[in-house]
Amino acid sequence: MAITSAHRGGRMTRRGASPPVPTWEDGVVDDDVDATTDTATTEAGLPARDEARDADERATAVLPAATDAEPAEESPDEPAGSGPLLRGRGLAGLVALLVVAVLLFAAAVTAGVFWLHGQTARADRENALSAARQTAVNLTTIDFNHAEDDVRRVLDGSTGDFGGLFTQNLDSYVGVVKDGQVVTAGEVTEAGIDKYDGNTASAVVAVKTTVKNKTVPNGEQRFYRLVEQMEKHDGRWLVSRVEFVP
Repeated sequence: MAITSAHRGGRMTRRGASPPVPTWEDGVVDDDVDATTDTATTEAGLPARDEARDADERATAVLPAATDAEPAEESPDEPAGSGPLLRGRGLAGLVALLVVAVLLFAAAVTAGVFWLHGQTARADRENALSAARQTAVNLTTIDFNHAEDDVRRVLDGSTGDFGGLFTQNLDSYVGVVKDGQVVTAGEVTEAGIDKYDGNTASAVVAVKTTVKNKTVPNGEQRFYRLVEQMEKHDGRWLVSRVEFVP
């Protein structure tokens, strides 16, 4: 077999895909050369590529080409296009805040109106009840020594049918009181509004009365319960009807 070899720098070089070449050491041919250590072939019979060169080529293919100008990095705190978006959100938030403020103001005004209306109605009911209590006291408190004044006081707080009937029977009522030397003193023990609609009211009043006259000069206690119908005239509550109930 012809042997073609060249000795460069103390190293054997091979051309082509020739079989393993024996080496000389001190002019003696070494036939024990391991073919797998110098020239490795692939299973297809092709010579294996140098692994270091393959690694260099792969590294070169993966790395991108260098450019002169690197793109400026966007600030992580302020993404691109965030300026108009943030301004839009800020405007929407301001509008929403204004709407909420208006709604809260309207609710407060409405609540204030209802509260004021409720307070006014409550005060008006109290006025109606106070007038009913006073009427009950006036009806059950009389002294024959000044009967005209006592009866006049009842008339001043009355209206409607009750006022008309009292006026018609004024003289006879005063005469009965004087003849019997009647002295009575009434005291309200309980009272309450049964119905109320702003202009009319119905009140139930319980009265305890001490009565003295010719028959019972030492006096005796009597208890009455009155149902009074009240009407409001020019802001003043007057009794229009009185009914004594058991």
